[in-house]
Amino acid sequence: DLFESDFSRATVITMFLLPDINLKLRPRILDLAPGTRIVSNTFTMGAWEADETATVGDGCSRWCTALLWIVPVKVEGVWKTSQGELTFRQKFQMLSGTYAVGGYTVPIVGGRLHNDEITFSEGGAQYRGRVNGTVMEGSVTVGEKEGTWRATRAR
Repeated sequence: DLFESDFSRATVITMFLLPDINLKLRPRILDLAPGTRIVSNTFTMGAWEADETATVGDGCSRWCTALLWIVPVKVEGVWKTSQGELTFRQKFQMLSGTYAVGGYTVPIVGGRLHNDEITFSEGGAQYRGRVNGTVMEGSVTVGEKEGTWRATRAR
């Protein structure tokens, strides 16, 4: 039984299942280790957009599309920086939220996860980094100036 099987240690899962089965499996898949790769022939995971899609052209008439999802690390919640507080909302690998610093709150835009890699912007700053458990850190670029940033999970 597909719904009773333990695939918690899988690092790659290939599927050729109908969309309603994919949707039933999606919560279990999202609980797999970040970086786990899911490949499906033709059928989607509903609102969870594929990270990559490839379609065979020449002579292919059915079942011609491969979709790849990479299970993202979970970052939803509040993270503290030395200057303020990041609040992330997460929908699969897509992020939104706010950055509160110095009495001001600005929106986080263009937020995205790829496995444990995180990218987002706020104001004029572009952030790149990695998430490792309760810590995320990386580089921040504002115009021509580059620095580092670090945040720890608050809740």
